[in-house]
Amino acid sequence: MRQLMQNAHIVSGLSNASVSSVTPDYVSLKNYQHLTVIISLKCATGVAACAVTLKQATVVAGTDEKALGFSYQWANADVTTETFTKTAVTSNTFSTAATVTNKVHVIEVDTDTLDVDNSFDCVRVALADAAATTATVTYILSQPRFIDQTTHATSITD
Repeated sequence: MRQLMQNAHIVSGLSNASVSSVTPDYVSLKNYQHLTVIISLKCATGVAACAVTLKQATVVAGTDEKALGFSYQWANADVTTETFTKTAVTSNTFSTAATVTNKVHVIEVDTDTLDVDNSFDCVRVALADAAATTATVTYILSQPRFIDQTTHATSITD
């Protein structure tokens, strides 16, 4: 049986940081065909909702970023439950509920949804400034383009 670490490359995009003070890192998909984005949010009760979008760029520095469309996300009601519900996304963004203090969101991205004709192969999460909200973003890159690789290709440099 193949294990997760044999089939995927895991990268931290943001580690337990205030949404208002940092921007999650980009990850390069040039060596992978699929990306799973896991966003864990913790906010004080009653704070403003946090808007979540995706950005794409041709380099991990993100100097030429533009929006990346996606149509759904998975979310649990609260971290006390392991049940995730698939929810449609409108206008390539969703807002977190202000009433939930701990929540996990998952977004799936296939590389064919990026603007590959113009060499866009890097992705990051964009989080709107929401007071008193901390986030952790984890990227899981899978379906390597080169089957015979014995170690995972880098995804944090171009």
